[in-house]
Amino acid sequence: MGQVLAMNRRQVLTAFAVLAALAGCSSDPGTRALLAGALPLRARAAEPNPDFAAAERAGAPALAAAVESRPEAIAVLRRQTVSEPDGVETMIAADGAQLMFQGGLLVGSRGFGADVMAAEVTQSAALVRGLSAGTSTRLMTLIDGNDHAVTRAFRCRITPGEIETVRIGPRAVPTRTMTEACRGALARFYNFYWVVPETGEIVQSSQWTGPLTGKISLRRIDPGRR
Repeated sequence: MGQVLAMNRRQVLTAFAVLAALAGCSSDPGTRALLAGALPLRARAAEPNPDFAAAERAGAPALAAAVESRPEAIAVLRRQTVSEPDGVETMIAADGAQLMFQGGLLVGSRGFGADVMAAEVTQSAALVRGLSAGTSTRLMTLIDGNDHAVTRAFRCRITPGEIETVRIGPRAVPTRTMTEACRGALARFYNFYWVVPETGEIVQSSQWTGPLTGKISLRRIDPGRR
């Protein structure tokens, strides 16, 4: 298990090296142009999605994302909506692809193929954001190969790790690393989170989005903004 975990972390850190360039240079005019269009998670559209364009103009909080199995699939997503009362945050890319988060944990995706239609991650979120060790059950509703929505259960173990600094631009953000090791009939996977101890905010993560897309590395470009 230790060797598998180490291999997973190496792949994650490689993706974060790319995201760090986006997050760390966001004040540069050339990089600002990249952030506005970015590289697509899917095929490039002729014009940016209008909801993304509106969020860009409004200066909505941003998230850099990279599909770990496809290094060319890099994008910046902007906050589109925050739903009430569950607080699910929908982030949208220039090509219209969307990721949904609840407390920083991924609970949905649209536009990737074999999407995560919904997820119940309350137990995992409480442990991860509380920097606590323990076990949890997460439920994920995924689109299968027959285009049917199927719900799968995963048993997960949450483990606190070391204190690590995430550098975003001029800011050095101290975080506690958290590992979520999950196993179910469909798959076995590891999610990693970098959590700010004082606030419980997840500023960086690597999260599984199903068998087709695999894992996506994510980094907040502007941590602390709401």
